[in-house]
Amino acid sequence: MSLSIDVDLGAENPVIRPDSIFPFSRMGGYYLSLVVVRLPVTANQVTTFSMIVGLSGAALFLKAAVYWNILATVLLVFSYMLDYSDGVVARLKNQSSSFGAAYDDFVDWIIDTAVFVGLGFGVAASKGNDVWMWLGLIAAIGSTVDYGVDLLRHNRFKKRENPENSDELTKSEPPKTFKQTLFYYLHTVSRAEFCFILLGLALFDVMWLILPVGAIGAQAFWLGDLFRKR
Repeated sequence: MSLSIDVDLGAENPVIRPDSIFPFSRMGGYYLSLVVVRLPVTANQVTTFSMIVGLSGAALFLKAAVYWNILATVLLVFSYMLDYSDGVVARLKNQSSSFGAAYDDFVDWIIDTAVFVGLGFGVAASKGNDVWMWLGLIAAIGSTVDYGVDLLRHNRFKKRENPENSDELTKSEPPKTFKQTLFYYLHTVSRAEFCFILLGLALFDVMWLILPVGAIGAQAFWLGDLFRKR
């Protein structure tokens, strides 16, 4: 389902609306950005607010109760949308910078890591078994290694010609082969929609499911990034 349009609002570089309703977080973040851009805030301030909201959600997982888990995931959905909108705001307000891009990546990492740690300790407390804590820590370590791999790839390949250009703000080539399509959905879409996956698990009170999947998947993510071609 194509939804492509150009939106400028007076910026030097136009922002392209996501050309698909998937991932939901990016489409929602795009529309949120059209509101945020009219507020007296900078793109980096939006990133900071996204971090505060995301870390608040991660902290609520420590309470290990279904209603707190639902609230935590709602906050994470909002954080993910803010995470997309900060890049759009940067483009529309001509505030793009290498620091802003690096800060955004740092915030993504710190939220993902905090979520796994919070879930691990929360589920361990509710079930009385430390194995869940260790699964959360393993997933957090994998997320940290993935962040390091992303930094390495960034230094080697990304934004070589234009360091202020964010991947989220440009249209990438659609996957053409089955392998590319499988990687796209298992890697890119699952990462972008992680907040909605958590929300679904919270609604059915099965948050523990994400811990073994995350402990394995986080390692697959950094291995995939490490060996993925440019």
